[in-house]
Amino acid sequence: MAQPQVIINQAGGLPIQTSVVAPGVGPAMLVVAGSVWSPNANQMIGIDVIFDGQSIGHAVIFSNGASTHRAVVPMHIPIELDKQWEGDPPQPPNYTVELAPLNGETASDSNDWYQVLLRA
Repeated sequence: MAQPQVIINQAGGLPIQTSVVAPGVGPAMLVVAGSVWSPNANQMIGIDVIFDGQSIGHAVIFSNGASTHRAVVPMHIPIELDKQWEGDPPQPPNYTVELAPLNGETASDSNDWYQVLLRA
């Protein structure tokens, strides 16, 4: 397996969106980590991971306390790189990756950090 490609490595807030050039075609994995918080106690909060416009998974944490930044449980989300290379010479396709708040209780700001790796 090739070295993972860092596609997001930055502070929040959410949403964060970026474009990534596919290293090939076939099965791959997104590894997602970050932090979020809620102004209210006892809430399930987290990050919605959106790949090419489709929600594909969530990195979540239950927050017992209010207004405290919490690291979500890192997630390994399988994806399929299935766009064909086009052109002459063939060029790899682009995909979009977006991190968004899981729900209305999820907050984020410049004190939160996000990292997404692509393993292909």
